[in-house]
Amino acid sequence: MRNILLFLVLGTFGSACKQNIVKIESENGNVIEEYEVSENQVKNGAYKRFFESGEIQETATYVNGKLEGERIIYHKNGKPEIREFYKDDVLEGDYFSYYENGQIEISSKYSNGVMNGPLTKYYENGKVQEKVQMVDNTENGPFKEYFENGQIHWEGQYLNGDNEFGLLKEYDENGQLLKKMMCDSLAVCRTIWTMKDGDIKPKY
Repeated sequence: MRNILLFLVLGTFGSACKQNIVKIESENGNVIEEYEVSENQVKNGAYKRFFESGEIQETATYVNGKLEGERIIYHKNGKPEIREFYKDDVLEGDYFSYYENGQIEISSKYSNGVMNGPLTKYYENGKVQEKVQMVDNTENGPFKEYFENGQIHWEGQYLNGDNEFGLLKEYDENGQLLKKMMCDSLAVCRTIWTMKDGDIKPKY
């Protein structure tokens, strides 16, 4: 009931104005949402959401009820957790997620609400952990995974998700090729070469 009353009071107070501010409180009386609305009570302008303890949890901008521009979701320590961009309420452009220490965890791009193109995942120390190609929100194409020291660990192709397909290579932490595998469309892989034994003949 507290939330409804607060909304009505602000709406009535600002009925002669083009922009009103709505504040929604929790049962404890703490503001958990604050946003601007147009004269017909549609979100239009700055939007903020807060943790119960008062720290900022989300910032965004609405235009006629739709997300527009940058939206940031925060960790409780105040550092960004997700940064993403909208056009007419649809994800469009750069996408970043972050560790609590502020380092980027994932970077990618959206086009018309769909993740396409290269996706890069990082370790908490900022080193690259994985690079993969995305098609329609799914891993599809070449990928590389890295050790935390920067050396490549795995190299291959994904098919319709994180299913290895075709030639798959594994390396040690010094960059030495350990083995090669061939993976079928069911992501079943068999070893075809090892550093120790060389070429391995298939067993029938």
